[in-house]
Amino acid sequence: MAPALLCGTLAHADEPVYEMEAAALASYFTIDIYTVKKGGESAFLTQSLRSGPYDRIATGFGSEKIVEVLPAHREADPTYIVLGRYFDPDMGTSITRYRQSKTDSLASASPTRLQGKLVDVILSDWSWERNHAKGVKKAATTLVRAMPYQDSKVFQEYTASLNFMKIGYVGQTASVEFFDAKTPLDDIRKAITGRPGMSGTAILSLSDGNGYAAYTEYYELPSTLKSAQLSRAGSRVAGVASGVVIENYMAR
Repeated sequence: MAPALLCGTLAHADEPVYEMEAAALASYFTIDIYTVKKGGESAFLTQSLRSGPYDRIATGFGSEKIVEVLPAHREADPTYIVLGRYFDPDMGTSITRYRQSKTDSLASASPTRLQGKLVDVILSDWSWERNHAKGVKKAATTLVRAMPYQDSKVFQEYTASLNFMKIGYVGQTASVEFFDAKTPLDDIRKAITGRPGMSGTAILSLSDGNGYAAYTEYYELPSTLKSAQLSRAGSRVAGVASGVVIENYMAR
């Protein structure tokens, strides 16, 4: 009897939904944009992980993803966007400051560092995957909100796909885009959720008052985003960058 009870407990404890639900409660974000010297990609990623919250006990840290941005052309220096998610914005500031001292020497341009607070999370259901299965009748996409402390039933009743929330999952396509402060939130929502293949999006209000940012993942990257580019001038960022998630981890 004892082994049966032990196996049952382990299976329950290993359910990844609990990890996703815990990390999804973090509402503060850091967005660090690095352009790295060619040939320094491996060193940058190594230093970024070693100087960041990866595999550390960091109170206030929720999760972090690193997106490798699609290059504008073959000769372009590689660009990475590091998105940290925190329960405590001061922890985000501390980690960014410490990482800065270890990674800035590898950058070919001054990094851009932003912070923001979550204002909306929208997930899609499984219709895109089902619509791409042979012999399946086309289904309309259902969108579900998943804001922390407001819409927890998405984790309990599986009312939407949780691909966007997965920890440790890499290889998915993603975009990070920026909107002017005058852009209505409803317009941002419509622009993002109207794209085919959207898995989920997190919309942030930037702490410097310069508008909004949105981090979005896709089942398949829309063709309109493949050549899109960011423009940076100091702390101001405009446009959209798309790429592939290459790191994805949470607090230990």
